Parts: sequence; structure tokens; C-alpha cells
Amino acid sequence: MDKIKAVLIDSEENSLSGLKILLGKFIDIEIIEIFDDATIGLDYLLKNEIDIAFVQIETPGLSGLELANEINKHSKEVKIILVSSHSHYAIKALKVSVFDYLLKPISIDELKNSLQRFKSSFKINLNVREIEIIREMSFGLSSQDIGDKLFISKHTVDTHRRSILDKSNCQNTAQLISFAIKSGLI
Repeated sequence: MDKIKAVLIDSEENSLSGLKILLGKFIDIEIIEIFDDATIGLDYLLKNEIDIAFVQIETPGLSGLELANEINKHSKEVKIILVSSHSHYAIKALKVSVFDYLLKPISIDELKNSLQRFKSSFKINLNVREIEIIREMSFGLSSQDIGDKLFISKHTVDTHRRSILDKSNCQNTAQLISFAIKSGLI
């Protein structure tokens, strides 16, 4: 895999500086662009091939949640990591299928884990929904329970499960969960 192309979108200068310093510790990350305006950042993400975007939730104008929702509507492959000082946005973040949700101040370990999960999912080409389903499977939930929780049908969950098993070359759920843990996906 080439370097991971990243975009940072944050209206707080101190936050941006801190994230740039942290990301600078990873030789496989290349910061392509930095935006303090989420609307301009969204336009850039829709027009360019970017791997991952770190987006502050509380941005003037367009929020990070709204940006993630727009990315999903356009089926862009960019993974969104929402960043916030507040944990109360976590449920909303899951509903718009973001890749990860990091609380400020971001620790180097949290960032490392998130990037490791990204690299693992990138290698086997998992989408955001498939990663969500793996996480729910790790809690022992049935396809029906997962579907109810994610507001999709049991049939859709079963289709994703088959796809995940094919992509990961796992034979069953136990192997998949073991693979997901070792890969840092969950």
C-alpha cells in the first residue's frame, strides 16, 4: 500500500496543529490538504481520491456529521474519522457510518489503533457497513439483532456477512472475530 492520503478539516488552529504533529509520527500518512471550512473540505473530498479524512464535528456552517452524511450519499470511498471534544455525538456518528470517532485530546495510542484498523480494512477492502457488522458480531448479536440495531434487514446483514467472510478468507464467525481482533478492526 502506498502512503495513506489524508485530509484534515478543523476550524480550531490548536487542534489542527496537534493532529498534524501526531500524524507526523506515522511515516505511511501523507497530509494532502488542510481546511478550516467543512464546506470547502467536502467539495475537495468529493472531487479527489483521498483515503481518510479527519473531521472536527463542531465546524461552522456544515458540521462534521453533515459532511459524513454527504460523503455517504455520494458513495465516496474516503473514510471519515470524526474528532470531537464531546462524547455525546458518538451515537449520531455511528448512524452516519463514520469509520471512527476520536475524542480530543487524541492520544497517540488511539490514533495508532484507528490507523491500524484502517490499514487492515483497506487491505481486504471492507466498507464502513461491513466493519460495523463485524463489531456487532463480536458482541454475539444475531443477524436479526444487528439488522434491528443498524436499521437494515436481516437479509442485508446476511449478505454483508457472506461478503465479509469471502473478503477475509475466513470459514466461520469465530475465525472472522479472531481475524478482526488480530487486525485491530475491533
